[in-house]
Amino acid sequence: MNKFRILLGKELRELITPQIILPLVITVIVFLGLGKVIGSQVQKTQKAHELVIVDKDNTAASTIIKDALAASGFTLSEHDSFSSDEAIAAAKADKASSVVIIPAGFSHGLIAGSPQNIATYSIVQNFSIFGAQDYSRLKAGIAAVNEAISTQLISNHTGTDPAFLKNPVHTAETVVVGDKQASAAAEAILGFISSQTTFIPIILFFVITFAAQMIATTIASEKENKTLETLLSLPVKRQYIVATKMLAAGIVAAGASILYLIGMRSYISNLTGSGSSSGVHDAAVSLGLILHSSQYVLLGLSLFLAILIALAIALILGAFAEDVRGAQGLVAPMTVLILVPYLLTFFVDTQSLTPLARYAILAIPFSHPFLAGSNLMLGNYAQVWFGIGYQLLWFLALLWVATRIFTTDRIVTLKLSFGKKRKSSV
Repeated sequence: MNKFRILLGKELRELITPQIILPLVITVIVFLGLGKVIGSQVQKTQKAHELVIVDKDNTAASTIIKDALAASGFTLSEHDSFSSDEAIAAAKADKASSVVIIPAGFSHGLIAGSPQNIATYSIVQNFSIFGAQDYSRLKAGIAAVNEAISTQLISNHTGTDPAFLKNPVHTAETVVVGDKQASAAAEAILGFISSQTTFIPIILFFVITFAAQMIATTIASEKENKTLETLLSLPVKRQYIVATKMLAAGIVAAGASILYLIGMRSYISNLTGSGSSSGVHDAAVSLGLILHSSQYVLLGLSLFLAILIALAIALILGAFAEDVRGAQGLVAPMTVLILVPYLLTFFVDTQSLTPLARYAILAIPFSHPFLAGSNLMLGNYAQVWFGIGYQLLWFLALLWVATRIFTTDRIVTLKLSFGKKRKSSV
């Protein structure tokens, strides 16, 4: 029993190390911060949302519509004589996500027993989950309008077509992205975009994590097996050693990217069915939400730079590791840095965050490839080019540090000290 206790203590001491504890602490702190950020977004969605409404009818029926929308959680900004373009401009100025236009003769048509249309415009500003709730809220508001009008008609009419009484109001939905418009449902467009872009950050996360662990483990293994000294003693420039390690890892990471791309694409296709209808696809094309070849080049460049940055960081961290286990522990915090922008850009619109939070996210070089897809679709090329330039600066700086480390003989004995005290002999 005493031997078992000694062995158990030994295993615990080897497992409970600063390299293991530090990533866990960082992860907890990060997720606490994520909870606060996402919680603040939830509170924003619970508040009343701005909606621009143009009432060209000005009757009791249109008043019922406005009351129903107000009861659904919208703050109405009412205008009487705006055209659709003017109403959209006013909504953008007020940062409203929706526009509703009640046409003239709406009440007269209902009295005549004819279903009436009201025009809705959903102004898409981001593709986050919380952003999509604005459009779901509008759909729920229109359902409330139908219910209110139906109740009023049932109380005033008898012998009317039941189908008309159950659904007296139809909508002509229009999605607005920048200066482009298309007749389509906002939910259908967002679902189509989600099915096309969801796999990109997932692939990036897995590939970066895989590549970083691979190169850091390789360096640590060479140090642990004493083969790094032999490699460094060869008559080869140290810069070549760094370059070949980066290139080899980059090639393997590129191959892994292709495999992940094929597998994830197949998974999403099976999950979402055969694909969206041609009407939704045509609407997405009209709105400019289909990436072209040049845009894919920019997206690929951003993704590749993120992989190179991860490899450079892993190369440096691997040089500080004493063994393979230590390398894995040192690389773990970088995985958290990749996870933070992945989760935030998936759930939150970064433009709606406070400047401090937004700049903190953009300061992480791995944030930019996650944001590149949506920025390209929305035409924000300046932000994409800024991200590429920022990533390039990070990579060059890290590559310089890695080269400096490998050009000295301290690479063999270099290790990260966590302040362990040595026992002095008496």
